[in-house]
Formats: sequence, C-alpha cells, structure tokens
Amino acid sequence: MKRFLIGLLCTIPVLSFAQANFQKGYVITNSKDTLKGYIDYKERSKNPVNVDFRTSLNSSTQTYSLGNCAGYGIDDIEHQRRFAVNVSMSKIDVANLSYGPDSSFTRKTVFLKVLQDGKNLTLFSYEDDVKERYYMMSKDHQEPVELIRNTYLSTVKTNAIVNDNMYVRQLLAQMMKSNPGRPIEEKDVSNLEYTERKLLKFVSAINNQEPPKSKYKGFRFFAGAALSVSSASYRGLGELASEDAISKISYSPMLNGGIDLLINPAIGKLIFRTEISFMMDKYGVSVPDYIGNSRSHTFDRASLVLTPQFIYNIYNTNKLKFFAGFGAGLNFSKISNNKIVVTRDLDKTILLQNSDREINKFNYSLQLSTGVVLNKKIEVFAGYSPKAPITDYYSVALRVQRLAFGVNYLFGKH
Repeated sequence: MKRFLIGLLCTIPVLSFAQANFQKGYVITNSKDTLKGYIDYKERSKNPVNVDFRTSLNSSTQTYSLGNCAGYGIDDIEHQRRFAVNVSMSKIDVANLSYGPDSSFTRKTVFLKVLQDGKNLTLFSYEDDVKERYYMMSKDHQEPVELIRNTYLSTVKTNAIVNDNMYVRQLLAQMMKSNPGRPIEEKDVSNLEYTERKLLKFVSAINNQEPPKSKYKGFRFFAGAALSVSSASYRGLGELASEDAISKISYSPMLNGGIDLLINPAIGKLIFRTEISFMMDKYGVSVPDYIGNSRSHTFDRASLVLTPQFIYNIYNTNKLKFFAGFGAGLNFSKISNNKIVVTRDLDKTILLQNSDREINKFNYSLQLSTGVVLNKKIEVFAGYSPKAPITDYYSVALRVQRLAFGVNYLFGKH
C-alpha cells in the first residue's frame, strides 16, 4: 500500500496534464465574431496566454492566442478580454522591495479576467510571475487602468515598509464621479484592502449593484466510517526491537468527519481538507528469549486525529473522480492497560510485570490517501500512515503505523 500511494503521487503531474476539461463557452475573434462551443477550463494561478476551443465535444481542438482572440468566456464561470495595458513591475515580496517608490511598468497585451462588468465601472484582475493586479475601466474609456498599490522600503526610516495605496484614491475619485453627492463611509475606505473580495464590494457600490455570486460553493462537509488496520513495533535497542519480535494487528472501526475547502469551486481539482477521526486500538509486541521466557508489551490507545491535508483530483469528471492526497495527522491519545510482561513459556507464570514504558499522549504522523468519488457524493478511500514514534526514549522507539479503508458521504451541492 505504501509503495502504491507513493507511486501514485509521482504520476499526478502526468495524469493531470493529459486530462482536458471542456465546458460550454465562446471565443471572440479579431473580427468580433463570436464562436460558440467548448473551452478547456484549466486550474491556473496566472492569467492565460492562450485557450483551447472545440466547436463540439468530439471535434478537433483549436488553440486561440492573444494574437487571434479578442476574448473568451466559460458560461457562468469565467470571462477574459484582451487589452493592451500598462503593467506595473514593482515587487511586493519583502526580500525584493525597492528603496523608495518603484513606478516602473511595461506595456503588454494580455487577457484580463472580468470580475464585474457594471454600468459605471468594469473591474478586472491580472496575475503573472511578479504579482496580482487589478484594473478598472469606466464607460468613457477604451483602456483599463491599473489600480496601483506601491509597497517599498522607506528612504528615511531604516527597515520601515511604506504602503502607498494609490488604488484607494483612484476608486474614491471614480465614486465621486459616478455618484456625486453620495456620502462615503470612513470604514469603507479604511477596510479597502487590495483583494478581490474587498475591491469587488467597493466597485459594486460604485455601480449601484450587488457583488456577483458564484453558483459554486467553496466548501462542503463530509462524514463517514472506515476500518482501521494498525500495528506497533520497536526500533533500536532491547529485546522487543529484535527481528524475532511479533506485532499484533489491531482491527478497529474508525469514524471520520470534516470540511473541504475547494480552491477553485468551478473545477474542484485541488481541495484543502480538515478531517477529524476517532478510533480505539489494542496493540501488542512480543518476543521469546533464549531461556524459555517471553517478553511482551501491550497497551490500548484511543485516538482523536486532526488531519489537515491537500487532496488533488487526478481524474475529474461529474460522475467519477480519482484522487490522491497528503497531509499531517495530529494525534491526541489516551493510553490505558499499558503493561510490559515477562512470562515463563512452560507454565505461563508471570515473572515480571510493570508499566514504566511512558507513551506520548500526542504525536504527529504523515498521512497519505487515495480513492474515488462517485457522482459527487460517495467517496471510497484508502489511507496510509507510515511508522511514527510515540515515545521519546533515546535508545529505543515505539512506533505505530496504520492503514484505513472506508467510505465518506459528501454533503451539499458542488
């Protein structure tokens, strides 16, 4: 199972690259003709430079680029329009900030993502390798103007970072122009962060309309159950760490539940999951010695595991999804019946019994998973947690590993 999961994670880039995701949409040509068909909608962090288009799902693929495409759209999901604009080049990461304002820019032809096309103002976004930017265009202008945020190091005060939020002044001027006499709340200005949600809310006020709402929910809940198959083993010095040691397999039911945050709800390929699981295990490690005695360590462990993890749908359709994931398990445990026993094999007489082996009530472990989702509702999964230490001794370590096989039910529409 371990080798399978690791091999599966290595194949993710190849499989995800090969899969297309054609959705109903359109392309606008240089001659302003609108071609209806299907767009290959890809999950990406930067604005595209080309788009794959089909007139039907079974037709050949045509690639439209900035050279021959004035814009494109995917129904109810995304719309991009081509413009030649000024693109600021100032850095925003602290390690590369300039001393004093950096007003440098370059002239580029790009696709801008339409966030809102209002009666007074249109808001766009554009992201490249440098940073994310926002643009606005009023109805009496033919070219979008970048909303400028300039972050730099002060030339007066050592190590001081200056934020020149010119975009606030730009939007206030547009508000007064489009809505003369309208009072502006101080809190609306002070909370105007350079984020899509905040800017979209302010631009919606300029346009006297509600911010657009996506039909796709960005989260969902899930719950389910699984069979946990786990074992404990020793490594290091001592009889229980020898090659002859036998580990008892613990089978126990496991209850799961949690919440998924979909990074791009319209596609649903990348998911950040927070999961809580509960299980109760009975562990045992035993080994015979050379004088006819046996030594064993047994203990019970009830665990509540909080697992933040990333899940990626390698194959992603409405009827079937095939995923792999990885994360970290934070294990909170209660230990009971913790005993080390030496028994004479001949008559099973207990020669020594103690409980001086201290087991941690908290430990963390790597979590790997894979599985399928059927009809967006039923998730069948397998999980693997490799050996993780649950003691703090220098010369010897007690470790626990786990396999899990189960089913989750995904709630809500997504």
